[in-house]
Amino acid sequence: MILNKEPDKKHEPLTSPRLCGHEDVGALLWITTDKGAFGNEHDGPLFDWISGHKDFMAKVKNFGTVVQAGGNCGMYARFYKNYFDKVYTFEPCPKNYYCLWHNCQGEGYYKYNAGLGSEEAMLSISNGNTTNVGVHKITNTPGDVSIMTVDSLNLDACDLMHLDVEGYEDKVIEGAFQTIDKYKPVVILERQKGQELLFGRGYKLFKRLKMDSVYYYVEN
Repeated sequence: MILNKEPDKKHEPLTSPRLCGHEDVGALLWITTDKGAFGNEHDGPLFDWISGHKDFMAKVKNFGTVVQAGGNCGMYARFYKNYFDKVYTFEPCPKNYYCLWHNCQGEGYYKYNAGLGSEEAMLSISNGNTTNVGVHKITNTPGDVSIMTVDSLNLDACDLMHLDVEGYEDKVIEGAFQTIDKYKPVVILERQKGQELLFGRGYKLFKRLKMDSVYYYVEN
């Protein structure tokens, strides 16, 4: 079972607590060798959240459900739980998922040791970088990584979709067309790849930030 699967404890020696100090989060369990996927108050993912989270959610109308991928070690999923009732988070790298699982405990978290794409498949992940665990990528080579679609979740709501999937954004959007058409969630892309798919479905660019672009649906 992928949902909320308890991770293999063999990854524990690779991890250690990392001081956070934001959003009522004192520390997060993290990959010890990582220098890029956590960041700090002036750079990287933590800075992007601190400086951009108000813009992330400025156009959100309801705060029931957020879909967030890749889950990394759980930082954004943990932060989003301060605002949303349900957080669906996806992380295909087993080492990162080990941290995510421990960082995101309690009701309302739906944690998947899997990636998102345009169709269900079993693919591989390139994860040779140990100093920036946020740049692992899904490849088209068959492998042991489960790939799911957002549409396969059959969500009863979707208010925000935040995608940071290292160039796989368009594939994830293709696998979320039904969800997007039904619920019109705000969509955040780390890269602009996939934005044309959103424009074709009535979306407009709300704001372009340092690393992320925020899109929202405009009623005709």
